[in-house]
Amino acid sequence: MDDSKIGRYYRLSERTLEQLGELKKRSGENYKNNTAIIEYAIEQLYEKEHSQHELLITDIEELVNLKFKEQLLPYLNRLVVIGNVLDRNIQMQMEFWNHYFIMTDAKQLGSTEKLKTKPFEEGEALIKERIGHNRQKKIDRDNKRNNNEIL
Repeated sequence: MDDSKIGRYYRLSERTLEQLGELKKRSGENYKNNTAIIEYAIEQLYEKEHSQHELLITDIEELVNLKFKEQLLPYLNRLVVIGNVLDRNIQMQMEFWNHYFIMTDAKQLGSTEKLKTKPFEEGEALIKERIGHNRQKKIDRDNKRNNNEIL
C-alpha cells in the first residue's frame, strides 16, 4: 500500500477532539499529531471489527456443526446398521445360491441379460411399484411432519 499522504480537512465535534486528545495521551510518544492518532484509531476500529466478524463466523460454524451432529448423526448410524443387515443378507443369499449350483451341477449362469422369464418380469415390476409406493409414503410423511412443524 502506498504510504504517501493526501491532505484533507474535516470538521470534528468537540467531543471527538477530546477523545482524540485522550487517545493521544494514552498512546504516549508513538503518535504525536492528530493525523497519526486518527490513523491509529481507524486501524484499531477495523481490527476490532475484523476480530468480531471472525468470532461471529466461528460461532456460526460451531452452531452448524452442532446441528449437523444432532440432526444427521442418528441417520448416519441407521445407515450403518442398514448396511450391515444388507451385507449379512447378501452373504446368506450367496451361500444359498452357491449350494444350489453345487447340488444342481450347474455348468453356466443364465443371467437376466440373456433371458428374462415372465415371472421375473412380473417380480421386477412388483418391486418397482413397491419401491415407488414406499418412496411416496415417505414423501407424504415428511411433508406432514414439515407442515406440523410450521404450525
